[in-house]
Amino acid sequence: MADVKIISIGNITAGGSGKTPFTIWLAKKLMQQGRKSAVSHRGYKGEYENNNTLISSRDKIFSAAKRAGDEAQLLAEKLPGIPVCAGKDRWRSIQMLCEAYPDLEMIILDDSFQHLKVKHDIDIVIFKTAKPLGNGFLLPAGILREPLSAIKDADLIIFNGEGDIPETFQKYNKDIHQGNYRVEGIYVNNQIRIDVGELKSRRLGIISGIADPHSLETTIANLDIEWQFHLQFPDHYPFSKSIDLKQIENQIAMYETEYILTTEKDYTKLKHLTLSVPCAVIKIEFYLISDELPAIF
Repeated sequence: MADVKIISIGNITAGGSGKTPFTIWLAKKLMQQGRKSAVSHRGYKGEYENNNTLISSRDKIFSAAKRAGDEAQLLAEKLPGIPVCAGKDRWRSIQMLCEAYPDLEMIILDDSFQHLKVKHDIDIVIFKTAKPLGNGFLLPAGILREPLSAIKDADLIIFNGEGDIPETFQKYNKDIHQGNYRVEGIYVNNQIRIDVGELKSRRLGIISGIADPHSLETTIANLDIEWQFHLQFPDHYPFSKSIDLKQIENQIAMYETEYILTTEKDYTKLKHLTLSVPCAVIKIEFYLISDELPAIF
């Protein structure tokens, strides 16, 4: 275990900054270079948050992944060949992964900047390029979990989105890289690819339970796709089979909807509702503009 590098990916702001998409990009990039890595995720609001469990191996995804929380399940699905462990006890996850895979070189801890019980070899902090610090105040007045000075402990800063990087970050003398999202494709019920042009002629609704629903609207608008409604739910929303299904079906009937547009994360739960219309799942991927691993790796 002493030879395994622990890579922490986190943020100092509330809301979505892109930690999990960056984790996916990094894990894939390491795999392309022949580096043996694994991922630890808290499994937020999943059954194993308090009972650390391996949800995927190098060979397959275990049935436990379906109950591990939306982001942990998404990691297992998006990272074939890379083991994923769910559970908030990060030290236990590291132990489990190292016991199962003694040849591991790196373990990526998704959302772990504030988790100080485990020593990090590399600390990465993610910011949105657009208003990265909000109004500059700490919670609850603003979006900052910690003062900006906390990034003095970071080894690498990633900015997510278009636009210029604020000058205020330059004084910390950190290695800074910028990335963005791109749409990999849209898939009916997450299986069959559908052409964007086909969706433009359909009546569409959006359903989301993510931290930044506006970013999803922007992604869809950039594809020149129009929609009739957007049902917005809180981040990590579980989607009840009775109450939420009725609300969604009422909207579908009202607008004569033909497809529901949604994210991969939301579809991990929406697929259990048995909707009357198919979901068009938007698959996005994060990328660094340089398209190369930062030198620290």
